[in-house]
Amino acid sequence: MRRILICGGAGFIGSHLTKKFIDERDSVTIFDNNIQYFYPADEFTIQNMNDRHERLLADANIIRGNTEDTNDLRRAIWRVEPDIVINLAALPLAVNAVHNSEEAFKSICYCTHNIMEILRDYSQLEKYVHISSSMVYGDFAEDPNPETAPKNPKEIYGSMKLASEFIVLGYSKRYNFNSAIIRPSAVYGPGDNNKRVLQKFCEAAIKNETLFVINPLSNFLDFSFVEDTAEGIKLISKGKTESCEAFNITRGQGRSLDEVIKILQNLFPKLKVSTQQQNDTIYPRRGALDIEKAKSVVGYNPLTSIEQGIEKYVEYLMRALS
Repeated sequence: MRRILICGGAGFIGSHLTKKFIDERDSVTIFDNNIQYFYPADEFTIQNMNDRHERLLADANIIRGNTEDTNDLRRAIWRVEPDIVINLAALPLAVNAVHNSEEAFKSICYCTHNIMEILRDYSQLEKYVHISSSMVYGDFAEDPNPETAPKNPKEIYGSMKLASEFIVLGYSKRYNFNSAIIRPSAVYGPGDNNKRVLQKFCEAAIKNETLFVINPLSNFLDFSFVEDTAEGIKLISKGKTESCEAFNITRGQGRSLDEVIKILQNLFPKLKVSTQQQNDTIYPRRGALDIEKAKSVVGYNPLTSIEQGIEKYVEYLMRALS
């Protein structure tokens, strides 16, 4: 049994990750300020929060705190004495970082620095796991895009995530503690409150609202079901990895928004769709990420296809309305 501290553990990915550890009888403490980034709360938001706390977080120890407060964070680490520290605490989504760049910088870069300052003097650490983003790559150079591909972010969120990676690498090397960097992509599934694209699409389909889609034929994403993402993070956290290594944790397949629309149309034959071509989008040109490294090093094996994942997600959302 390991003692695990998850900063941001009450969020979308963090709550699923918490359940993974608890199922393996690890002791999990969550350090989270419980901020929600989208208002007002609708029926799906309320259902998501209830499901997180009743099903996923029920057996975790939850400390309400903010990683911007170094003293608050230090007290939590000294009290919990974790073997593994995982950092999921950050403002989500590239579009949020554009409109709230100061908050994005504090939650992504400044808070990473705070954690590093504490861990530099913490001798009991087995591993620090930093959750970054595939946005650090900018336009994908390869298909699939490996961890060694050029890092050339084209917007604020990816730039700050890349800066946070360098903060981790610098501290990890200087103070000789084990670290791992994880780059997820397009995570979706039960519990998402952050209005990512698949959440918006599935909720609109259920409500019989029109889907508004930008560049459906050319917009490719490596959609990753949240259960697979959480499993990958768990494996990296507890597995034997070389320090300062980075891992793509995704499905490993690039799928277009047009394909997503067709999957939803099979479930909702009367689905209304409005498409738009737009050239000034902030998002880079993306597709599949190469996950062979995670497969070979820790046995990562994502199980859920986009077809299966959307069906599971729609079933979950439908139950929220029943």
